[in-house]
Amino acid sequence: MSIESRDIDDDIQMSEFALQKNVPLELAGLGLLATVGPRTIHVYDKLCVVVLSADSGTIRDSN
Repeated sequence: MSIESRDIDDDIQMSEFALQKNVPLELAGLGLLATVGPRTIHVYDKLCVVVLSADSGTIRDSN
């Protein structure tokens, strides 16, 4: 877990984004979202990939 902090005078301006796009949302980001209070946020689940490999290079139909 990383620790993120800002200086006292390091405020977010109206024209800038509070969080970066395509970055995992951690505890500090959740706290920032709670403070800023956006109407909606778009989040995505982590992608899960499975690779199935057979010795012969083919998968038999066993049904």
